[in-house]
Amino acid sequence: MKSKGTVRKVLAMVRMLQPGFLALLIVTKMIAAAQPFVNIVFGSVILDLLVERAPYRQIMEAVLWMAGISAVLVLARWGLEMFVDVKKRVLEHRVNLMMCEKSFEIDYEILDSKDTMDIRQKAYEGVNSSGSIVSFCETLAGALEQLCGIVYSLILLVPLFLPGGAPARGGLTGLLDRWYGAFFLLAAMALSMWANTRVNRRMARLQQEGFEVNVQNNRRVNYFRHLTTEYSQGKYIRLYRMQNMILGEIRKNINAMEKVSQNIAARSRRLRWLTAASALGLQFASYLYVGLKAIYGFISLGSVLRYVSAYQNLSQNVGSIFDMFVQMDVRSRYLAYFYDYLSIPNQRYDGTIPIEKRDDNEYEIEFKDVSFHYPNCSHMVLSHVNEKIRLGSRMAVVGKNGAGKSTFIKLLCRLYEPTEGEILLNGVNIQYYDYHEYARLFSVVFQDFKLFSFSIAENVAASRQYDKGRVLECIEKAGFMNRLQEMPEGIYTNIYQLEENGAEISGGEAQKLAIARALYKDAPWVILDEPTSALDPVAEFEVYSHFDELVRDKTAIYISHRMSSCRFCDMIYVFDEGRIVQKGNHETLLLEEGGLYNRLWNAQAQYYQTD
Repeated sequence: MKSKGTVRKVLAMVRMLQPGFLALLIVTKMIAAAQPFVNIVFGSVILDLLVERAPYRQIMEAVLWMAGISAVLVLARWGLEMFVDVKKRVLEHRVNLMMCEKSFEIDYEILDSKDTMDIRQKAYEGVNSSGSIVSFCETLAGALEQLCGIVYSLILLVPLFLPGGAPARGGLTGLLDRWYGAFFLLAAMALSMWANTRVNRRMARLQQEGFEVNVQNNRRVNYFRHLTTEYSQGKYIRLYRMQNMILGEIRKNINAMEKVSQNIAARSRRLRWLTAASALGLQFASYLYVGLKAIYGFISLGSVLRYVSAYQNLSQNVGSIFDMFVQMDVRSRYLAYFYDYLSIPNQRYDGTIPIEKRDDNEYEIEFKDVSFHYPNCSHMVLSHVNEKIRLGSRMAVVGKNGAGKSTFIKLLCRLYEPTEGEILLNGVNIQYYDYHEYARLFSVVFQDFKLFSFSIAENVAASRQYDKGRVLECIEKAGFMNRLQEMPEGIYTNIYQLEENGAEISGGEAQKLAIARALYKDAPWVILDEPTSALDPVAEFEVYSHFDELVRDKTAIYISHRMSSCRFCDMIYVFDEGRIVQKGNHETLLLEEGGLYNRLWNAQAQYYQTD
């Protein structure tokens, strides 16, 4: 990404997210640039007055002017910085909000890929560290501060190179009294700037290399560090004594990052001597030139202070502004990750056809020669699946682990697109339907379902707005009512400890709330992936025995490893190695001796039989 293009994008984004921030920042930097020169100018005047033994009153007037102007600039800068800091924090929050919004907009299939996770990690690290939008703006405004400092320095330095009006003299004296003596200082400055620019560019490349190398290590450290504070994982870590294993991973990755940092620091130290040598040479040149002019009587003692200070400020500002351009280039690269993440295109075809509102409520979904493999993996999880599902049926999906059951559901819900083949709704490819309307057809409880630190009512309704009566109805149907009645705040109780007085609930209770959430959505298709895995036998029996009542005229699809649950279904699909190898009801499949369903059933049945 070109720096020029990045500057345009950043300025446009900042104007949109936080109007007035750049203007305040620029004014603050201009005031900051003026502050040193107040002391330089008035300091040299006061020194001359002291040397000339001027009246005490005249000296004090100069002191008061210096103190007064400095105080006004300090107070103005302090007041502006308060507003800048507030706008800075707001801008940072809004940039992070953009990252969150983008994460929600990305297709689930793309969000789940390793490449996207790497780009996201780089983007988050970029906008929250060296490549942040705020630091980019500060660098840009800092360049303006340096430019103002250059202008102020040049204004003070001009008299140094003007002839004194005395008769022309030769030799060193004549050189000091001519304007072209400035070339001596300019040559010294140019040499110093050349050295500093080379060092800064090399340092920037080293920083970038370190950032690139540490992306993976940072992602791993963040993952394992999160486990140390994750409440739901804490019990497993403690019971299985996994602390040392997790801390070992954290230490390993931190040590890897430290080695990278130490290597960069060692290589940086070897470059710093050139900067130090050039700064020392520049300082010597300025003192030599200005000192000689004072010795030969061309300038006063106070002017020595003014000119040396102005020249030092000029060289520092020129060097800094070159460094600013280097930093702008570095920050542009960091910000490139942020813009790369924001520009990740969705691959899912966004259809426009609305879902047909049928009076007969007839919906049919057909898998037509569907095959699928996950991103970055060539192994087909599903292979040439062909099946039709009509609304109103009760079906189970069973099979061994890794047979493709959950993947079948993810494709049905269009979280992923088929690698081959197509999925049809009432004869139309589901890609052509409006995605959000299509998603409204499904209420799903996945095996790895999540509840969030909202109130119980908001978790059930999946919204801040909800129908209290419907929430209570769904909670009762899901079997959570007894637990709810024990909570003083009822459906307004916040789950987990993010909020004060948050309630902790068991895995089985959480699963009941997840089922209540699926019922509240009231979609035509209810999909339950291992819906009773965390329930006790009594609660499991209640769910299955009331299954018809819970889903009424809907299509019910659920995945289960408990073969006893299949007896409630009209149709059972048996998956093996990505294919549907058997289908039928419980009685029919049980009669197929040697079939996979028969083997799975008998394997579980022996645990419930007694001698």
